[in-house]
Formats: sequence, structure tokens, C-alpha cells
Amino acid sequence: MNPSPQMEFRPQGAVMFSTIVVVNIIWWMVMIAAIGLGLTHLNRCTVQPNVPIYLLVLGVASILSLSLTYTHSICESGAVYILSSSCMTLLHIFSFAWFIAGTYWVYSVYPPNYTPGPAPYCQKTTFQFAFVVTTLVWVTLSLMFVCGSCFILLSCCCTVNARHRLSPNRSTFYGGTSDFADTAGDV
Repeated sequence: MNPSPQMEFRPQGAVMFSTIVVVNIIWWMVMIAAIGLGLTHLNRCTVQPNVPIYLLVLGVASILSLSLTYTHSICESGAVYILSSSCMTLLHIFSFAWFIAGTYWVYSVYPPNYTPGPAPYCQKTTFQFAFVVTTLVWVTLSLMFVCGSCFILLSCCCTVNARHRLSPNRSTFYGGTSDFADTAGDV
């Protein structure tokens, strides 16, 4: 009995699915923590007041983006699909721009004064959380870019190599056996 392609069991697919689920759960927890830290320490970063706002908006935008992604994967056609695709596109563009702004806000004051007082300071946990999340996202993006570039380069090299083996040249013709042996009919 030949099972349908959707029902076919592949161990690689199960591992990939499990990895995606675990990464999603971890990202949800990190973004909920970002919202919590941004809200509780909203006015406790006088050196750069946008850092808690950055965490708050980044968390909300990421959770909305994940929710729209789930909606998009469930509804594969119709108005909901088009609406979720449009919203996802706008949200990803906004999130990227917000992330760039947050990177500037976090890295421009590093390391801040962590001691509350009359001098500008930033609540330690909030700032360090923003710094770590921003740095990890940049490292992940960089690794994805490097691995993607290596994959593209490898694919191009394999394609060029295969083209040389598959394309006919002067020494290959119909009925030829090798480059070294004389073929019938040669003078």
C-alpha cells in the first residue's frame, strides 16, 4: 500500500519539526520576558529611555508575527490568507526597522551606569536583557547569512562541475567509446 506524501514518515522531518517547536517555545518565552521587563522598568532607564520601550515593542511585534505565521499556515487560501500575508509583510518590515533602532539605542550607551541616582542610569536586568537579545539576534542573522552564502556558493560550484560533465564537447559524439581508442571508420 502506497501512503500519501502527507502521511509518509521521515525521521528528518520529525527532528526538524521538533526543533522548530522548541525554538518557537523558547522565542515565545523570551518575548514574554521582554514585554514584562519593558513594562516593569519603563521609567528606570534614564540614560536611554527607549531601551524598555524597545523591549516592549519588540516583544509585542514578535508575538504578533508568530501568531500571524500560525494563522497563515492554517488558512491556505481566501481573504484570511491574503490579510495575514499582508500584515506579516508589514510587521516584518516594521520589526526589522525597530530592531535596527533598538540596536542603536542599546549599543550607543553600552555600558551604562547601573546605580540609581541623580546621574543617568539604566536598570541592570533590563539593559543586560536587551543587550543579550540584540546580540544573539545579530549573531544568528550573521550565521544564517554566512551559511546561506556557503550553500549558494557550493550549489553554484556543483552546477558548474556537473555542466562540464554533461555538456558535449569535441571528443564526445554519438557512438564514441573513449578518447584513447580508435573508433570504427576513422582514417
